[in-house]
Amino acid sequence: MERLIIMPIIVFTLFTLTVPVYGKATIKNIQSEISNSEKSLTLREAIKIAQEEAIMWNKEARVYFAISVDRDKTPTGMDGRRKHWNIQFGIPGKTDWYLVTIRDGEVGEKLHLPEELKPMPESYFLSYVEEIQYDTPELLMKAQNLVQLYPGDTFAKGYNFGFTKDPQKNMPLVMVIGWDWSKQNMIYLLFNAKTGGLEQINQREQYRN
Repeated sequence: MERLIIMPIIVFTLFTLTVPVYGKATIKNIQSEISNSEKSLTLREAIKIAQEEAIMWNKEARVYFAISVDRDKTPTGMDGRRKHWNIQFGIPGKTDWYLVTIRDGEVGEKLHLPEELKPMPESYFLSYVEEIQYDTPELLMKAQNLVQLYPGDTFAKGYNFGFTKDPQKNMPLVMVIGWDWSKQNMIYLLFNAKTGGLEQINQREQYRN
C-alpha cells in the first residue's frame, strides 16, 4: 500500500521586555524570559541536537518524524521556536525505533523499541539535517501570509511544528501547525524543506480550546 503524506492525530502530551524602572519582580521576569528564549529551538536546531544523540546509539540512525511538544503553561512558538520536541529515528531497512526527547532545549529521555517500525527504504527518512534549508521561523511567517492562522491557547498552545517525509517524492516536509479563527480546527501547512514551497494544507477538527 502506498504511504500518503503523514498527517497523524497529534496528541500534545506529548522577546525581551524593556522597561524604564527595574524592580526585583521585573528583573526576575526578564531573567525568566531570557532563559526561556535561550532554551527555545527551531526545528532544524532540535533535530541536529537529537541526531547527535541518536548517532551515538546507532551510526545508521535517520530522522523519521519530529514534532514539538505542548509542555509549556503558556502559548509559545510565536517566533518559530519551541523548548520541547520529540524526535523519532529509524534505520532504513530495519525495524528499530528510537525516540530522543528535547526538554528545555536539551536532550531528555531516550527510548529504543527494536520491533516498532516496518522495514522502510531511505526515502522515508531524513538523511542530513542540511536538507532542511527552510526552517520554522521563516516558514511560520510564510504560513501566516498564506492563511489566517491563530495560536492555540489551552490545547496545542501557541504554534507547533514538525517534520515528516513524502516517500513517493522523497521530499522532506516541514509542518507549521496552528488553528482557525474558531479554535475548533487545527490547520497543518506542509512546506518543502528544500525549496520553501507550500505542498499541502489540511484541517482537522479538534476539541474546542
